[in-house]
Amino acid sequence: MKKTLLLLLLLMTALVVNSQSNIVITDNFDRTPILFAELKAPITDFITRHYVGFIINQATRVVKHNIITYEIIIVSGLKTDTLIYDQNYNIVREIIQKDDSIKPVQRKKH
Repeated sequence: MKKTLLLLLLLMTALVVNSQSNIVITDNFDRTPILFAELKAPITDFITRHYVGFIINQATRVVKHNIITYEIIIVSGLKTDTLIYDQNYNIVREIIQKDDSIKPVQRKKH
């Protein structure tokens, strides 16, 4: 009887520990979609100059810890790239899709 109770106690403990590890933590990002017409000129100029043939698929304003960034997803055919801008509309990061993999690329500011 003692062994059965000990085994049940052990199983219950394992279930409780396992259920605690499956807790989903949401990110603290405040994501707001942006209309394409609301994008500032530095963003649209950069895209038309450096990404000929691409169109803007999605634009999002992201706020985390009072830091604003803009994520712009552009597409051309089957190719999808992501551009990330800071709050001053300067390019911070480009995530370029090459050969079915996504690789971050740093571009010098002009």
